[in-house]
Amino acid sequence: MGAAVAGVAGKAFYDTVRQDDEDLVPLGDSAAGLPPRQHAWNASLAVDEAGNTIAPRFHRLLMLDVRSSGDDSVRRLESALRTLERTLDWGPAGLLFVLGWSAGYFERWAQMESPVPRPRPLSSFEAPELDDYDACLHLASNDEARLEEVEAALVRGGRFDGSDGPDLRAVFTLRETRTGFIGNGLPGDRMNVAGIPAAAPMGMGFKSGFKKNQASEDDVTIADGPLKGGTTMHVSQIRTRLESWYRLLDEQQRVARMFAPQLSPHQVRSLGDEAPTFAEAQDATAESYGVVGHLQTTAQARRDGRPVILRRDFDTIDGGSTGVHFVSLQRSVDDFIATTEAMNAAHLSYINPSVKGTENNGINEFLFFQRRANYAVPSRSQRSFPLLQGRGAALT
Repeated sequence: MGAAVAGVAGKAFYDTVRQDDEDLVPLGDSAAGLPPRQHAWNASLAVDEAGNTIAPRFHRLLMLDVRSSGDDSVRRLESALRTLERTLDWGPAGLLFVLGWSAGYFERWAQMESPVPRPRPLSSFEAPELDDYDACLHLASNDEARLEEVEAALVRGGRFDGSDGPDLRAVFTLRETRTGFIGNGLPGDRMNVAGIPAAAPMGMGFKSGFKKNQASEDDVTIADGPLKGGTTMHVSQIRTRLESWYRLLDEQQRVARMFAPQLSPHQVRSLGDEAPTFAEAQDATAESYGVVGHLQTTAQARRDGRPVILRRDFDTIDGGSTGVHFVSLQRSVDDFIATTEAMNAAHLSYINPSVKGTENNGINEFLFFQRRANYAVPSRSQRSFPLLQGRGAALT
């Protein structure tokens, strides 16, 4: 849509916002020392002995729609986020979060062409629901109770840090909350599935997030344009067949599916900051072994030998089933799509017919994509109603 349309809508919105300065919601001070990127979490994270970052143990995704009322929405939102940042340390001991905005938000509220595409199915063997929420707030902490308190304050008007909380009910309607966990022992404790190793960090039994098998935060940061300093976020809700994963496959077969059949369980247990991909041998592996690994296929999408997505996924038992909320950051949603298409490895059935979309093809057989969504994640200074005409005036 044209800039003129956005300008008219934006002017009407902000003329109302600023009709009486005495009634404006106080913004409050920004917390000192925060990174300009919303998605800059890694510097606050602990690392293991190999230098791999250790993800926060508990996560929530708040799926939100903008309300049609509330003249001071921009200030109220920014004030609430600043309150969280002043009250809680930026890090897993306190709170980490990013706020992303969907194509629907940009089209309905900013009245402009969206900088991120609407989601779509990414294979012939999936039929996910396609989310159309306006925004997604990803919260993360090592303290599960803290996430509950933050959610209650933001969307239910609950108390926060002993006082009235940063209430966003005039700004957003909560449509859905998705919860989950990641970290040694949590899947075994929380997922009622036989076979999960007691100390496993994720439900499929293997460590995720090797330092050299992840894109860096610099890699996924947008370099120029209206979202400069931000990133994009894809969110998938996936149901996992963990019972079959452990019942039908032995440990060597699980290693072959997750990594590559050239690796042994002992080698996987000894990995440091990088898991070998055997990416260059993918086609030969399919021909010789009749099976390829997930890491082998996804590594085909690397750029200059480096991954193009930064995964921040976590396990879940939402809805009473085992699953994964797959959250990935990338410079462009096209990078996520390219990685997914590589994971699907559709051409391998022509090399060896035993390797099909969901047979002997990485972990595809054990994943069912239920929902997909794409979001733009602006820089911290642009996070409250990004690209809406006149937003800057409302925040002064």
